[in-house]
Amino acid sequence: MVRQRQAFFLAVSARRLVFLASVFICCFCLGALLGAFELLGGSFALLKGLGRPATGSGPGQPVLELPPGPLANGVLKDLLIVLDPGHGGADRGVCHFPDDLIEKEINLDMANRVRAVLEAAGARVLLTRADDVFLSLDDRARAANEAGAHLFLSLHVNRIPGHPECFGAQTFYFPGSTQGERLASIIQEELIKVDPENYRDPLPGSYRVLRLTTMPGALVEIGFMTNARDRELIATEAYRDRIARAIAAGVARYVAEQGLTAGKDQTPS
Repeated sequence: MVRQRQAFFLAVSARRLVFLASVFICCFCLGALLGAFELLGGSFALLKGLGRPATGSGPGQPVLELPPGPLANGVLKDLLIVLDPGHGGADRGVCHFPDDLIEKEINLDMANRVRAVLEAAGARVLLTRADDVFLSLDDRARAANEAGAHLFLSLHVNRIPGHPECFGAQTFYFPGSTQGERLASIIQEELIKVDPENYRDPLPGSYRVLRLTTMPGALVEIGFMTNARDRELIATEAYRDRIARAIAAGVARYVAEQGLTAGKDQTPS
């Protein structure tokens, strides 16, 4: 009888141990599963926060809902603006091959993005090149002059070899051009709104395309290819779209300030 009772209690104890072990395993698996979902949720949020990779030289697709202000007020209506995507053809410009970033492609992509915003605001836009071809600086300036453009913008990516710490979009104007300086200054203000850490100021630059064009103009460097931070930004759709909007907003502010209209001769540069 004693042995039977001992066997009975042993069997009950064994069942309890199996039950407790099962509960423990279930709780452990449930916790691991919830942790995995939480981790995946965080990863999805992180991926969502990162911009989509930019698609190279195709026509940019910025959101064309114009913000309140000069862009949406029709100040650009029928104005002719020439956009000059720097480099092209055999002239690739500055490149960072590990990230597949080629300046000539970025410049053309940015020109298409800026064009889309300007046209949505009522401007007429002419590109000095619409595909991957080489044009001399003289040809670029001649195209703007012969078209009778009201404004000229040349788009580029910057570089300073040996100084990877330098970052930020920046504008340039031809020395002595008061209208060019004002245009570059307003665009720079808009660029800094995109990247508040950007400490750069508009600077004079003896660029041939700015010297040869007869209308107010500016050269815009959207960032530094030699800076890792800027390369990350330049590689995304979001940054390119925001920079395109900033450039267009700067143009609209300048036009509103100067009272420039399509029927009015362009202000001497």
